[in-house]
Amino acid sequence: MNHIKSFFREKGLYLFCLALVFAATAAGILALRSVVNNMTELTQLRKDALQEDSTWDQPDATVNNPASDVPEPTSTPSAPPSGQGASSGASSAPAAASAAPSAAAAPSAPSAALPELWQAAPAAEFSGEELVYNETLGDWRTHNGADYAAAQDAAVTPVQPGKVTHVSEDALWGGVVEVTDAGGLVWRYCGLADPQVETGDEVSAADTLGKVGDVPAEAHAEAHVHLECLRDGVYRDPAAAVG
Repeated sequence: MNHIKSFFREKGLYLFCLALVFAATAAGILALRSVVNNMTELTQLRKDALQEDSTWDQPDATVNNPASDVPEPTSTPSAPPSGQGASSGASSAPAAASAAPSAAAAPSAPSAALPELWQAAPAAEFSGEELVYNETLGDWRTHNGADYAAAQDAAVTPVQPGKVTHVSEDALWGGVVEVTDAGGLVWRYCGLADPQVETGDEVSAADTLGKVGDVPAEAHAEAHVHLECLRDGVYRDPAAAVG
């Protein structure tokens, strides 16, 4: 008995260290098994996911085999451009666009129906991006409209029928009446005196917008109406749009 006690006293530290080694080894084995199990589960999940993806991809194979029993749509005549419809001042049925050779000459009819004021060539043309000298203001700038000479106090009628979208008094352009036609063009009549319309009014080509007044920014020029034309906020040549 004393021999056993003496053995444990002498070898106890070694036995304790050996027990720690066994415990650490067992813990490592358990951890390794846990990692292996997790990897196995992840591998299985990945296989399942790939199978699901292949299942979703299968219907795509039918895309290259379109159904043959789907009826083809019948072609319909295209509507005339909106600008032509607005210039004529009347709505025409689609059938009228393809009826008779005389209908082909219809686009030229609005020019004859224009008021005399808009039939004349502009006294000052639209300059686009080119800078021109403004005698009244004494500087170089673009001329964003076209100036049509007219007698003072003469009645001013619209180029196209439409809806009055703005009426104002401007320090540079005098009385301004803005009319938006059915084609989406915005016509801005500047230099009007005694406006006869209000915002929201519907006007025809025979209605009076106002009288020829003064254009302060172009006071050096003879009496005229400064006409501007815009589409989507971009200035266009009014003379080209009128014609």
